Amino acid sequence: MQNRRKNEREGRKAEARVAAYIRLRGYKILAERFKTPYGEVDLIAQKGKTLAFVEVKQRASQRAIDESMNWRSEQRIIDSAEIWIEKNFAQLPRNFEIRFDFASIIGPVSPLCYVTYLKGAFRPD
Repeated sequence: MQNRRKNEREGRKAEARVAAYIRLRGYKILAERFKTPYGEVDLIAQKGKTLAFVEVKQRASQRAIDESMNWRSEQRIIDSAEIWIEKNFAQLPRNFEIRFDFASIIGPVSPLCYVTYLKGAFRPD
């Protein structure tokens, strides 16, 4: 139980670090930790007409990060994104674009940790 809490705290710190990272690149954070019956989207951000649904992973190694994402994870995010769009459609710009991004941090989260950010990491089939 204690290990789970520690992992959850690190995950929240990673999400906050990635949110700061993308804000510095001109994105506005629209939602954090958006929960649905399908799962959760870590960050939802907007820049211009682009909506980015961002999955954030923090692990000890690149291998652990690679193993943490799979088809089910991607589908959970896609399904959750559809719900968020339905709930917020009236506030969205016309002809908006949707993108699914992936951000990762290897090792402990700190103000100087390196964020790897992949735009368009996966697409709905």
